[in-house]
Amino acid sequence: MKRIACAAIFVVVLASFGFAEGSKSGTSLELQGDYEFPNHEAVDANGLVPIVYGISAGASGERDVGSSWGGAEAKAIIDHKLVFPVFAGESALTRDNNIALDLSGEISPVSLNANFQATLSPIAFLKFAAGAGVGTGWSIGFVGLGINDAGTIEPQNFGGLVYRAWVEATFQFDLAAVMPGMWNHVVILASPKIQYQAYTGASSDQAWIWEADHGMNFNGTKLTGSYLLGYQMPIALNLAGLLLQTEGWLGSVRDLSPKASGWGSDFSYLTFGPLFDFKIGDRSTIAVLPQFKTGIQWTDSTKRKLNFMDRVYADSYTYFYRIAIDYTLEL
Repeated sequence: MKRIACAAIFVVVLASFGFAEGSKSGTSLELQGDYEFPNHEAVDANGLVPIVYGISAGASGERDVGSSWGGAEAKAIIDHKLVFPVFAGESALTRDNNIALDLSGEISPVSLNANFQATLSPIAFLKFAAGAGVGTGWSIGFVGLGINDAGTIEPQNFGGLVYRAWVEATFQFDLAAVMPGMWNHVVILASPKIQYQAYTGASSDQAWIWEADHGMNFNGTKLTGSYLLGYQMPIALNLAGLLLQTEGWLGSVRDLSPKASGWGSDFSYLTFGPLFDFKIGDRSTIAVLPQFKTGIQWTDSTKRKLNFMDRVYADSYTYFYRIAIDYTLEL
């Protein structure tokens, strides 16, 4: 997986030097933030759980379940993009064919990342991308990087590197391409992605925490996806739609403890909700995303165990996950 991503990036970078004429470049600043509502994976609930739920204290050697507070995230991203026309033709399907190279840097209160991605657009409705990234973290009240040792979080400030490599395909369609009109922009986007991720400070079967998440990460491969059905308008509300995101493990991590007998490593998470994107002037946009998410409900006899790998999957549930805001400014 890592070799495929690196080889693809190398080939695209070499190819781009032959197509410098007509190239374009741009830099953007992106500010991401959200408030996450409490995660109630241990509550007794069917279907949609309440936003506010009381705390039930566990006995000695057990964890508390429930919560009345959520969490927050913030991240700033600087992205520089170079776009080179490649194999451009005269038809509507090929005139915008290009290769785009993206180099970005990210900083949050507990992490620092650098990413590179190369994207080939061989035809109007299809894109292929390959990329890689590396980062590290620290703790300031929230744990940016650490080991989840049987339910005990061990912070590791700059204790190693988290690296990622991915390949992605994106299918996109705009109704206005076949039915021209400023009010005919019904858009569809489907973007599956395979990503390998690893933390250099963790062994192959050891869980780790990254950017103050729930500490259920492993060195392994994930299959994720983003799927959008939207309507684009020539007004301040530039885009309104429904966004679905999926996430699940592949390979050896999926086999660590199947959900029929353990914590549920082959459980797939779904995040979904409306997306509202507003255009602010000529150079900036702000997106608002209220989202729901599916979670794991543990069996009553195991839900208080400190180590999530000792808990047993019982069912899934849906909860109000977060309200996210994303602001982008073209510099």
